[in-house]
Amino acid sequence: MAKRLAIPVRGLGSKVDTPSVSDLAAWAKARAGQSGDLVTYHLLKTVEAQAEVHTPAAGGWFYHERARAGSLPDAPADDVLDDIQAVSLIRKNCWWSLPSAAALFLDPDEDQILFFRQFLRMMRDAGVFGHVILLEHDPASLELELVSGRRIFWHLMNPTERGLEKVLEVQRDITVAPSVLPLLGDLMGSYTVRKIIVMDGREVDLRAAMELVDLDNIMAGGYAPAGQPSYWDELVGGSFIWR
Repeated sequence: MAKRLAIPVRGLGSKVDTPSVSDLAAWAKARAGQSGDLVTYHLLKTVEAQAEVHTPAAGGWFYHERARAGSLPDAPADDVLDDIQAVSLIRKNCWWSLPSAAALFLDPDEDQILFFRQFLRMMRDAGVFGHVILLEHDPASLELELVSGRRIFWHLMNPTERGLEKVLEVQRDITVAPSVLPLLGDLMGSYTVRKIIVMDGREVDLRAAMELVDLDNIMAGGYAPAGQPSYWDELVGGSFIWR
């Protein structure tokens, strides 16, 4: 008899929309006496929605301004530390999703990337488990060289062959849309791939990934759209294989 095998889900971040005045007021009232702003609201709501996700990630592209401000020389860290404390009350050792240095600064030089790296290290020292770095375009070689590490996960939002090649030079786990699985298969002749995270993968897509790696090295990945509160529950519920 076939068994339904659940495939773990990894969060890569979330999009957000503007909350209603009544929702924001109710949230602020419930947090009376605690610090927080609209960014904090979005962080907590997106983490709460990932309650059943195996590897959740707080944040997303919306953390852009906070990350940019925190990556400036001698930047105060109060807002970010408050964010981390608030998220840790919901999910400890959570990953954190934010844009790359190339998205925060126009053509960043080595010093700017090093300040960004220092910012990430400060967050990890404060309790963030690791960082999902969102890449809107192919990554810059200098940023990959200076920032990569075992607590850094590069996520290509618009993957190209060259982008995949550059990321696979520095990490062995990779996120891909189902349509990119054939290209990834071709690249595996030149690069070592340990784990494949299939974005919004259905059973047929997860089975396609099984042609490339063992079942234990397959995950489903998600980047939540704005205005879809049931997204994560539906992704978790639909991430399985019959065997």
